[in-house]
Amino acid sequence: MPSPVDPSVLRRKIAACRKPPADRPDPAPLAARALGRALRHAAVPFEGLGILPDACALGGAVDLDGALPALPDQGLLAVIEDATGLAGLIALGPGLVDALVEVQTTGRVEPTEGPVRPVTRIDEALARDFVDLALAALGRELTGIPGRDWPARFTYANRVKDRGQVGLLLPEGRYRLLSADVGFDGVARRAPVRLVLPVTDATLTGDPASPAPAADPAWVAARTRILEALELPLEAVLLRLRRPLAEVQGLAPGDLIRFDPADLHSVTLETRGGRALARGRLGRKGGRRAICLAGQEGGTTDPADPAPARPQAAATPHAGPHPPDPAAAPARPPSAAVPGIPAAPG
Repeated sequence: MPSPVDPSVLRRKIAACRKPPADRPDPAPLAARALGRALRHAAVPFEGLGILPDACALGGAVDLDGALPALPDQGLLAVIEDATGLAGLIALGPGLVDALVEVQTTGRVEPTEGPVRPVTRIDEALARDFVDLALAALGRELTGIPGRDWPARFTYANRVKDRGQVGLLLPEGRYRLLSADVGFDGVARRAPVRLVLPVTDATLTGDPASPAPAADPAWVAARTRILEALELPLEAVLLRLRRPLAEVQGLAPGDLIRFDPADLHSVTLETRGGRALARGRLGRKGGRRAICLAGQEGGTTDPADPAPARPQAAATPHAGPHPPDPAAAPARPPSAAVPGIPAAPG
């Protein structure tokens, strides 16, 4: 007996082969021209870029797996969203990213392209303005095009660092691939530009776009399980200090920085990006240091030992030829060690 076929697979195959009604105009020629005009408009503020769009084309509606192979293997890949939350992708080939970096640092596009390298946060920052300008110009160019079945206006959301996670960021559905290859005036270099645009069920001739279709509950549940299993590094921040630059440059191993004992009662639990998640106080639990989060019943510290240990002067052996006098350290005020310098045993 043959195995049953997944209905969702059949729906995707039918949707991929579905042809637009005979009375619906083909938006491909106007959309291709709109992309070329948008790229030229976005390049205007970047003196020396001299971008030359070519081979602009709009593909038919395909599923996500059919659109992803057209993306460049390297370069900047980012999620884009419309006003209703529909998500797509934009990809700039490494040659275009490097060209944007070059014109903003040296004032010109280098004749030869350098070796392919991973995109850094600085690369993303230098390319972000170009992407924003291109998306805004494309939205203006696409609005009013007859036969368009995808939103016109998108904005930059966030960079995709792991391309293997694209399937988790975009839901299943139909997408159109809007593509171009760009050259640069005076040099022989070329780079691809690709947009993966979500298709809606309605024909759109203006904005705002039609409401986003409901996501598959099973896909939402699977994505939630994967995200909840990810590890989030946390940092417990005791205090932060502001000091004159001259004083910071003069710090050396063995120096002490004063702090107030009350600082031990105000600890912030933060992500590595600096976002504060919770606040609490420093204490002990089972003979080990612990943080009692504010507002929690019972806390994480022993009731018999809720207060932190007496602050100690934290220092490391002095690196200079004349080590500090150990007998003088207890007379100093309560201090915190210089960040990055481990505390000496009490």
